[in-house]
Amino acid sequence: MAARRAIDFIFGWFLDPVVYGDYPKIMKDTLGERLPRFTLLESQLVKGSIDFLGLNYYFTQYGTDSLRSISTPPNIQTDPRDANFVYYPPGLRQILNYIKDNYTNPLTYITENGFSTFGNLTLAEALADQGRIENHCSHLACLKCAIEDGCNIAGNFPWSSMDNYEFSSGYTICFGLNWVNFTNPADRREKDSAKWVKHKVIGYKATMCYVVI
Repeated sequence: MAARRAIDFIFGWFLDPVVYGDYPKIMKDTLGERLPRFTLLESQLVKGSIDFLGLNYYFTQYGTDSLRSISTPPNIQTDPRDANFVYYPPGLRQILNYIKDNYTNPLTYITENGFSTFGNLTLAEALADQGRIENHCSHLACLKCAIEDGCNIAGNFPWSSMDNYEFSSGYTICFGLNWVNFTNPADRREKDSAKWVKHKVIGYKATMCYVVI
């Protein structure tokens, strides 16, 4: 029940309206009058309006029920309750099948999927990113399984082609397949993961799965 509540607050909050025209029942039951209501016209306008789904997937969360302190006013962070995350490639297959089974299997692009390393590594350490290769390889394998399950997948975009400024973490972590010298951005080097993608993945197709860099 905790996991279902969390996924409806994090995921169903956005997808339920564009597929079914309303927020998830769990959200309505939990939030009561704090949750705005769609008018009939708004519901009709938004229902079925999705052309494709762009899904960002990095990790899976473990959800547990956690009672909110009575001294803490309810808010967007306390409503879903507690969750911890972990890199877990099979979770990508699981969420794609969840979408297929619960949201009419829309055309879906994996718009972000990636693996971070610390931003203070030496150049040699940054270029030898075997962990990133294993992470992308494992996720692509699970993506292939999801396609074989019947999930309507059109493409996969790894995050990211180059090291860059990350929205919430600045330069402290790096997701890039290519290393960038942030004091001289014209200085860029291929990491082992970029070489792997170039030689092992680009051009490979499994039904409708492909990688775009």
